[in-house]
Amino acid sequence: MTTLLRIRESLRRALRGAGWAGAAGGLLLALAVATDQQAAGSFEARRAALAAERASVLRGGEAAQSVRTGVDRDTLRAFYDGFPVRDALPALLSALQVQAETHGVDIDRSDYRVAEETGAPLQRVVLSLPVRAEFGALYGWLSELVATTPHVGLEALTLRRGDARGGFVEGELRLLVFVRRTPA
Repeated sequence: MTTLLRIRESLRRALRGAGWAGAAGGLLLALAVATDQQAAGSFEARRAALAAERASVLRGGEAAQSVRTGVDRDTLRAFYDGFPVRDALPALLSALQVQAETHGVDIDRSDYRVAEETGAPLQRVVLSLPVRAEFGALYGWLSELVATTPHVGLEALTLRRGDARGGFVEGELRLLVFVRRTPA
């Protein structure tokens, strides 16, 4: 019992010596501990929810399919029907080439690869196009392309200019074209 009394007396002396600044520091310390405990609980709940969602997706994606988006099936079908079909890809590439030539953009060749879009009836076509043109012509073509063809997006553009005074730029252009899968 005497040990407990000595500890209590030492604590009382320390608090008197600390004054109001020590009391305020003690209160702030208690507040920080309480806030930490509350935040740790909410982080743990969020971590558990994300772990459950990840496990569900890895099992087969039931969670991803059960999420309500507020969009009905007819609206979603109409959205996907707005994309061109995969069979129209050669005509799309030809139209891109003609549009580029109309603006004065030289495209020597085009390489593309097709990848499936998970969770959607779409395929992503990545076009790699080496381009050579005046910057204004290239900018005009890209502006028109993005504005008039919603299924085409600009992924990357790398430009270099051989001469600082020259108007021509050369570079690599990567476009994304989204098309609907061909029904099997």
